[in-house]
Amino acid sequence: MATSEDTETTRRVIGEFLAARSAGDMERMAALVTDDVEWLPPPSMGIGPFSGRDTVVKALGGGAIGRIFQPETVQRRVDHVVADGNTAVVQQTLTATTRKGAAYENHYCWVYTFEGDKVAKLVEYADSYYAAKVFGMVPST
Repeated sequence: MATSEDTETTRRVIGEFLAARSAGDMERMAALVTDDVEWLPPPSMGIGPFSGRDTVVKALGGGAIGRIFQPETVQRRVDHVVADGNTAVVQQTLTATTRKGAAYENHYCWVYTFEGDKVAKLVEYADSYYAAKVFGMVPST
């Protein structure tokens, strides 16, 4: 059963993690994840899964996204955060310009699972059909 102490820890750490990611502070992100952290992007996106602190932090810090977007154009807006026990759910919007110059705006939902005061697992959900259209993987209608 979720305790208010667990929820408060989760709420505090997810705030720190999102701030570190937004600032590109890979050292701080690394301090906030477990050694065996996992990031599971949508399989249809063709990236990941990623596991282990160094691999996940590098991918989240731009290694993965830099392959498909112009990194300097990436902006993330946190729309909503819900924390309960050892789980945080974050709705956010990402805007960017693709490597080929196309405009991109997609909505994401991330589910973070914590072990104590560290992120142990990130599961990412997105409109992968929209992304596939932007990247030319399916015909645009």
